[in-house]
Amino acid sequence: MTAHLPRRPSILIVDDSPGVLQNMEFLLSPHLSVQVADSGAAALAALTPDTSLVLTDVRMPGMNGVELARTLRRTHPHLPVVFMTGIVEDDLRAEARALGVLDVLRKPLRPGVLFPALQEWLTDAAHVTHVPDLPVPDPSAPRLPATDPASAPRSSEAPQHSEPVVSVREAPTREVQAREVQAESDPAAMAARRAQQAQQALMFTAGLSVLPGVTAACAYDSGGVPLTPAALDPEVGAYIRFLATAAHSVAHHLNAAAPVKAVQLEFQDRVLVVCPIPAGYVAIVVRDTPGASSVKSWMRARLGHSLN
Repeated sequence: MTAHLPRRPSILIVDDSPGVLQNMEFLLSPHLSVQVADSGAAALAALTPDTSLVLTDVRMPGMNGVELARTLRRTHPHLPVVFMTGIVEDDLRAEARALGVLDVLRKPLRPGVLFPALQEWLTDAAHVTHVPDLPVPDPSAPRLPATDPASAPRSSEAPQHSEPVVSVREAPTREVQAREVQAESDPAAMAARRAQQAQQALMFTAGLSVLPGVTAACAYDSGGVPLTPAALDPEVGAYIRFLATAAHSVAHHLNAAAPVKAVQLEFQDRVLVVCPIPAGYVAIVVRDTPGASSVKSWMRARLGHSLN
């Protein structure tokens, strides 16, 4: 008789930022079964009997994270819920306690904090029979990107992932957390992280100007804040983030494979191309559709090169 392997716990990640969902799925899927949802309503539809934990953003359009947790308390009273947010306020912590939410994590998330916490939460979950050891990357590894430009610190680095260097049972979780809090209060460290993120973004914009038909290009972080010199109107960043979120939502309804490779808008006299990059997005303005095709091909080749 063939022995059945233990079923991995299933975790549902809820966030309106495609970049956060993509990076969380990339980080956790080697160890857990991961589902993603870009809204509270989509999260309720995505729940299955195997869902072991819900990790949800707080600030989302439509049903926010607090409303989602309140609904889950009625429909799934024993399902563990965790909040993640850019600013952890006392009122939010009090509301989380009242709703039975396990914890409120401050964004941007760092694997060194997230992995040990997930290990603990899933071990305590009622219907989980097997929790794999979750490796903890180097504490100096960059955070995952933030979601909300109004609440998230704007110094988060581009999403990069290190190979595990220490087991979760050996990780000094409290010491790691203390170091992170200290780093967040260090303006020089924050400026250095932002500079590194901007330098990484330049890898994708530096060569665009020589492509036929390109008239402007700018890189933005996941919150729509410019990472490179603003060659476009400052308001464009917010719309770039909206376009990327909308594209991700449409892909879900089309059952299209993620992640989104590009978003293209054609106007009378120009074309806007938006391509996801590890740090956020690049927006490129081109004179015509043939030029847009060349830009997308160049970006995909550059992305492939950066991942090698």
